[in-house]
Amino acid sequence: MTEKEFKNLLNKFLKGKATKEEKELLIAFEERAIKETKHALFFSDLEKSEIKSEIYSVIKKKTKSNYIFKLSVAASIILLIGLSSMWFLKQNNNSKILIVSNTSDQIKKVLLTDGSVVILNKKSAIKYIDNFNGTRHLDLEGEAFFNVKRNEKKPFIVKTRGINTKVLGTSFNIADNDSIISVTVATGLVKVYDANNSVLLKPNEQTRYKITSKSFRNRNIAHELTALWFKETTSLKKVSMEELAGFIKSNYNIEVKFLNNDFKRVQMSITIKRNENIESIIDQINYISELKLTLNKNNMIEVK
Repeated sequence: MTEKEFKNLLNKFLKGKATKEEKELLIAFEERAIKETKHALFFSDLEKSEIKSEIYSVIKKKTKSNYIFKLSVAASIILLIGLSSMWFLKQNNNSKILIVSNTSDQIKKVLLTDGSVVILNKKSAIKYIDNFNGTRHLDLEGEAFFNVKRNEKKPFIVKTRGINTKVLGTSFNIADNDSIISVTVATGLVKVYDANNSVLLKPNEQTRYKITSKSFRNRNIAHELTALWFKETTSLKKVSMEELAGFIKSNYNIEVKFLNNDFKRVQMSITIKRNENIESIIDQINYISELKLTLNKNNMIEVK
C-alpha cells in the first residue's frame, strides 16, 4: 500500500464509508506497521498489545456512546497516522538512491525498475530511488531520451534544475544546455512546468526554458532532429526549412538568416547522419530543394 492509498483509505474510514474488506485491510496494514516500527515507537510488548487492542476495538465496535466513540476514534487516528508516518519514513529510508552517470564517449542505455528505458548522452547523469514509491521521480543532469512505461497511477517526473517534466507513459528528449533546457516530445502528452508556469506538449513540439528569465518558448520541430545524438542516421519527411534552421542552431551553433520568410515554410525530405558536418548538410539541402544556402565568413548561413 502506498502512502496515498493509505490516506484515501483512512479518509473513507473517517467518513464511515469504508467497507468490511477495507477495514480489514486497514487492520492488516497497522499490524505490519506496528511490527516493523516497534523498536522506534514503543517500549514494551505490553504497550504494543494494548495499543493494538485499542485500535481494533475502535474500528470494529459498532455500538458506543457518540461522545466516547469520537474520543476513541480521535485517539486511534492519531496512533494510525503516527504509525503510518513512521512506517512510510522507514520504507523511504530503506530505499537506495542510485546514480547512473555516463563518462564514456558512447551513449548508455539504462533500464529502470518500473520498466522504463533511459538513453543517456555523454557527460550526463540520472539519480533515482531503486523502488519508486508513490510517484516515480528522477533527477537529470545533461541530456537523455526517455521511453516511459505507462502507469496512470504513478506519473513519471523528471526534475531538471528549475523545471519538472511529468508524463504517464510516453517518449521524449530532455537536453540541459547551460542557460536553456529543451524538452521535445516524440509520442504522447508531456507536461513541463516550473513554480509558476506550465506548458502541455504534443508529438513534434518542443519547449525551450530559459533559466535566467524563467520563461517557456514553444515551437514545432520534428522530434527525430533531437534524436540524432543516439541514432546513426535519421530520415525526415516533409521537414520545414525553419525546423532545420533550429536544428542547425542547436547542434552547430550557427545562425540561419532567411532573406525571405517564405523560405521558412519550404519542406523537404532529408537524411542526416550522426555528427555529419555542416557543409555536407548544406550541400544536401541545396541539391534536393530550390533553396540556396551559403555559409559566410561570419559563421552564418544565408538562405535565398
